Amino acid sequence: MASQIDIELEEATAQKRMSRAVFFRLAAFIHPYRRTFALNLLFTLLATISQLLGPKFIQIGIDRYLTNFQDASTAVRGILFVSLIYLGNLFIGWSLSVAQVKSAIRVGQGAMNDLRLAVFEHIQRLSLNYFDKTHQGRIIARADTDVDSLDRILTWGANQMLASSLTLIGVVALMLQYDWRLCLAVSAVLPPLLAATRLFHKFGLAAHRKVRAQTSRLTAAMAENIAGVRVVQAFSREEENLSRFQQLHETHNDLALAAARVFHTYMPFLGFMSGLGTLIILGYGGTLVLSREITVGELAAFALYIGMFFGPIQTMGDLYNAILSTAASAERIFQLLDTQPQVRNRAGAVALPLIRGRVVFEDVWFRYDTTPVDTWVLKGIHLDARPGETIALVGHTGSGKTSIISLIARFYEPQRGRVTIDGIDLQQATVESLHEQIGIVTQENFLFTGTVMENLKFGKPGATDEEAMAAAKTLGTHEIILRFADGYQTKVSERGGNFSAGERQLLTFTRAMVAQSRILILDEATSAVDVQTERLIQHALEELFARRTCFVVAHRLSTVRHAHQIVVLDHGEIVERGTHDELLARSGHYAKLHAEFVRQ
Repeated sequence: MASQIDIELEEATAQKRMSRAVFFRLAAFIHPYRRTFALNLLFTLLATISQLLGPKFIQIGIDRYLTNFQDASTAVRGILFVSLIYLGNLFIGWSLSVAQVKSAIRVGQGAMNDLRLAVFEHIQRLSLNYFDKTHQGRIIARADTDVDSLDRILTWGANQMLASSLTLIGVVALMLQYDWRLCLAVSAVLPPLLAATRLFHKFGLAAHRKVRAQTSRLTAAMAENIAGVRVVQAFSREEENLSRFQQLHETHNDLALAAARVFHTYMPFLGFMSGLGTLIILGYGGTLVLSREITVGELAAFALYIGMFFGPIQTMGDLYNAILSTAASAERIFQLLDTQPQVRNRAGAVALPLIRGRVVFEDVWFRYDTTPVDTWVLKGIHLDARPGETIALVGHTGSGKTSIISLIARFYEPQRGRVTIDGIDLQQATVESLHEQIGIVTQENFLFTGTVMENLKFGKPGATDEEAMAAAKTLGTHEIILRFADGYQTKVSERGGNFSAGERQLLTFTRAMVAQSRILILDEATSAVDVQTERLIQHALEELFARRTCFVVAHRLSTVRHAHQIVVLDHGEIVERGTHDELLARSGHYAKLHAEFVRQ
């Protein structure tokens, strides 16, 4: 299910007024392309002037050569001359429009790419507590559909707004030049237009925010269903999930129709006002022509300009609809970008030097943001791991094993106490320098798309192919890799789907070895490897452990019997610690776990 916190944030956003700050922040992504943007505005200005000149040439042709001529041959030559000028103006306008479109696309796509990169970079740096609270699909919706919805406003928004504004100003100025009375008569349609625009803003923004929120819910449901497709099929939940998705889709459809009704009520109203303005021109303007107060050419030009007057208003109405949609998306994107990582470099943080690997927990208390404030996952943990030691963490599910290794990797930070490496408090060190010296192999055995070789060098991109192959030979994965037709260049499908679970696990072991980390963490890392394979790589693992401080979380106690120190956890507390033989001799918690393991 979606995070309640995320839903509440969306609902709060839906109640806010549209902020100008959102568009100033969007403008910041255009700033690197300011020269191209300036050229785009110049092309827009010149193209608009070219468009405004068109009716003027028509007025000259009608008044000078059609309705007021003495010689037919002179009139024909005049009409031809004016037509050529009109054609030349059209060509110039077309050329300027082509340049305008090219520059607009260059600016818009550059800004879109930069925004997409900013969102991707920020998501990678967010702490795990954010992902604990926020549904994966909602994050994808912000990085994908919400960013895509900004395309029109970033690419075309500025030049359409400038062209429409300049056209309106130019048209009004030219109409006033022809006859102020006719211009005043046409202005009677402006109050209804302003009132309609105000209502459109009020109801349109709210409607688009609801559509965007529901789009996020649809994406979240889709992502969840794809991720859990095996479970869905195993429990025959296809029809039930389809029914739930249809309900979400019907709600989205209703909200989209509501938003469309707002827009498609406003736009026809603009068309009606345009027709009404034209009617005023023909009626009142016709009487002025008959009384010889204006010419036929001026009336024709006035009729053309009135069409040009309402055209930009319709464009601006359409653009305003896009702005409302953009505002809802941009608010959600900046809401994500404004989310600060809980774990981040503090003021004065220093880079860790090459560490020896002594890890110490000093009275550490910890709970997750998603757990009640009075429920501690770890309670007063004291732990001392010396360089080169292997520390095994054992206990029933929920005892706190994974929480301990998450604190070592500084995916989270303790609420009380501290964790140190070589005497340096991790909260005083930079996150990057810590992660560069820690290797982690998890139960998930995640592989990335690319080649096998690229996956092996994921933790150390600068490693040579020979180093990666040497690590593979040490761990026994070399022969497995060579079974594939392309060997180390074999393409890895999404999440490593073309490898078995055991093969993926062995590749993640090799990846950790290639990284040559000073501290190695194995979180249920042998769970996907069968017992026979586990025995085959046991010697290689021991060799890997001998050079590093290692923390091993395992339910299979056979993988931890040779650990220097076995730490037994129960409900977030250390209840026993010692070697395998020492703990068996005590007949305590570990002995009971061992007996359970033997019976399996």
